[in-house]
Amino acid sequence: MMEQAMFDKKASHFPNRMLAEMVDKNSSAALSSVKSWLQSARYANYSTHFLLEGGLFPAIDGMVAINEQVTKAVLDTLRGERSVADLMRETTTRAQSAVRFPQLMKTLGKQLFGSAVFQGEQVLDQDEHFRLVYLPPAGTPAEGVAMFHTGGAIPYGDRIFRLLPEFNFYDPFLSRGIAVYAMEYKGDRAHLNFGTITMESLIDAIDRFSQVAFEHHGKRKMVMEGYCGQGAQALTFVAAKPVEADQRFWALTTFVSPVDGSKCEALAAGVHVTPEKLLDSNMSLFGMTGGYLPGDHTRLGLDMSLKSVFYKTALGYAMAGWHRSDWATVQSMDDLNSNQRRDLAGAYWVSADNANRFPIPVDVARYTSKLFKNGIPPSGELPYLYKGNRISLANIASQTQLKVMGFYGGRDPMVPDRTAHCLINLLGERYQHVVHPDAGHVSYVLSPKLWDSANPRGFKPNPVDMILKAAPNQGAAQKGDLSKKARKAAEVSN
Repeated sequence: MMEQAMFDKKASHFPNRMLAEMVDKNSSAALSSVKSWLQSARYANYSTHFLLEGGLFPAIDGMVAINEQVTKAVLDTLRGERSVADLMRETTTRAQSAVRFPQLMKTLGKQLFGSAVFQGEQVLDQDEHFRLVYLPPAGTPAEGVAMFHTGGAIPYGDRIFRLLPEFNFYDPFLSRGIAVYAMEYKGDRAHLNFGTITMESLIDAIDRFSQVAFEHHGKRKMVMEGYCGQGAQALTFVAAKPVEADQRFWALTTFVSPVDGSKCEALAAGVHVTPEKLLDSNMSLFGMTGGYLPGDHTRLGLDMSLKSVFYKTALGYAMAGWHRSDWATVQSMDDLNSNQRRDLAGAYWVSADNANRFPIPVDVARYTSKLFKNGIPPSGELPYLYKGNRISLANIASQTQLKVMGFYGGRDPMVPDRTAHCLINLLGERYQHVVHPDAGHVSYVLSPKLWDSANPRGFKPNPVDMILKAAPNQGAAQKGDLSKKARKAAEVSN
């Protein structure tokens, strides 16, 4: 009887359980649909807002400004404050400049961009994607001090570091006696298959080239350096291979590098509002159709975040030329002054044409997106498995003796210095965090005068001064340290 009563009781609850399950499933489906709609609505709102703020509104503002300028000039002429000939001459010159600037940017700017070549530079090694170039110091050699520039995937490519002979990233180090080992792309999309670059292959390439540099430097430890996204990739290498990093380097320096990407609000906003399914489907599509994100896709995302879409349109370039009448008379390279050379090379650097030459490998883009979406937890764990193993920035503290220096610009609209605050917590006194209040994202490349220690307005503290002061005394290079493989690599030429 008792068993029958229990069975009857369970049976009486069966319809209720069925009903509860149905309500639960329907409710979950409805809530999921609402969440999906909200994500799509936020993404549409974000896209519309930034396209208006960075595209339409600046275009209208620009047209209004030109109209006001022309109207004032005409009124001044009618009042007799200037001649008709002067008005016609100025208007014609500005119109010519508006036409010439985009043409010059695509021709002379392209020729100038990445044109810095250094006396005595030598290719030591190369693989399918990268090459290692030795740049000997131009000044009195700083005994035992050398810098390994970490190569990697960044928007617009890595030729920015060789922007111009008079404006580049390497001169401030070379002129102070610091030798540079630069890991860089062997070419652009016309020469390389960017789709075959993965985070694992990138880490392995850094491992390979840093070993060659270490041997070439007489097995004396070097400074590892990474700029912008390459700094984040350098940190990932150290987290993945702390033993190798500790054998070859005594310090790691990063410049304007997004460590915890979630703290870079301007850039992270786009990742946060993009629906997860859309992001995954895009990555899968790009993975199947080349293995990389088209450079212009990345450029548009950055331009939307920075509200600069309009300035890279045909009308935007024309307006830039209108406001710089000095472009009207430029016919050849010989007509350019130093500032014009810098402006043309810089404009080409962030152009759609150059962006398309240097796409971002899908695997690197996935990793970067996770850094910007999820950030770095207190444990320092990175959102990547290297050869199936979890890796963490905490490995720098626990498995190396590396000193770490992070340099940031107070006027950087993309990468605020708080992105590296996680390193303060993880590394303690072994991490030096430096903010240069008046520096922007590329001031370390475009402002050579700020590197002068004697300049009152220069970088305080000066990164090179900090490196030289902290450098250990390693003595002269040991003879015979170069392995047979390294000596053979040193004979490789362009």
